[in-house]
Amino acid sequence: MSVSGLFTKSDLETITRAARLAENLTCDYFDLPADEWKTNPYRMLTIKHVSRDFHIDQVFAHVVRIQSAPKASTSNISKDMYGVVLQDPYILRELFRSGSYELWTLVLYVLTHELTHIVRFKKFNVDFFSSFTGRQDEEKIVDGYTREILNGTVSSRNIDRYIKAGISNRK
Repeated sequence: MSVSGLFTKSDLETITRAARLAENLTCDYFDLPADEWKTNPYRMLTIKHVSRDFHIDQVFAHVVRIQSAPKASTSNISKDMYGVVLQDPYILRELFRSGSYELWTLVLYVLTHELTHIVRFKKFNVDFFSSFTGRQDEEKIVDGYTREILNGTVSSRNIDRYIKAGISNRK
């Protein structure tokens, strides 16, 4: 863990392992094929990888839609891809504030939550550009799914603590 506000190499290794579990759990829950994330990849990004325009105050992470330019050889169809932008400073600050360094638990929750959004955008035609009220409703739905997906994998006390921290971070 870094006091600079950015993830260390060790943190990134933990995040990568948590991402694999989040991917598997999300696929299992939504009955998606095992190769879902290979055929429909997403990018995992941190603050260091994105421009200031993609920094959002007071959230642990958010999903971005990445639209690639159409390729001449593929009938001019562009394929949307999604990215998960992890907000290093807010995640690390919460870990310091909580007094326990449980990066694995927090990132497993965050990534499962964001991957659930991606599944809903791609497979259930949820509107990525919905209204503010629509986004609030979607957050409640995804929170419910995330809790169900992670049920039995991590302490619900820890999940509740991180959800509350995420909500208080947004104020």
